[in-house]
Amino acid sequence: MSRPLVLFFALVLLAGLAGYGVTRHFLPAPATDAEARHRWLREEFDLDPAQAARIDALQSEYKPVCASHCAAIARTRDQLDAAIDATTRTAALIELDRLKVICTEATRAHLQAVAACMAPDQGARFLALMEPRVAHGENQTGAPALDRRP
Repeated sequence: MSRPLVLFFALVLLAGLAGYGVTRHFLPAPATDAEARHRWLREEFDLDPAQAARIDALQSEYKPVCASHCAAIARTRDQLDAAIDATTRTAALIELDRLKVICTEATRAHLQAVAACMAPDQGARFLALMEPRVAHGENQTGAPALDRRP
């Protein structure tokens, strides 16, 4: 390789490193999904720091509840898939429906608790946005995300 070509590539590499260093120093780090969701909720519903902290606490408390509901539903779906006779299949379907009701009611109660942390008009708007997401689809797992995603 000729010396001018090596020098050119070295300059391009240095320019790239300098550009990266400048942007990392002067621009904020990209937000994680959780940070973006938190910021959206705070900004969209005009939450003050105390309201945001209460909602964060509610989310932390509800996570294991939601996880246990999802695990129970997944286990029952597995039982349904493994059912070899009509009686076992019927029992699994009944149990699956029962678990979905428990999950839906718990999630609605959680959303209402979150809405109660907000100003009344903001809480009503939050519930109008979030409650339609509570219905269980065939492949749904987890509580509805507290953000604008479907």
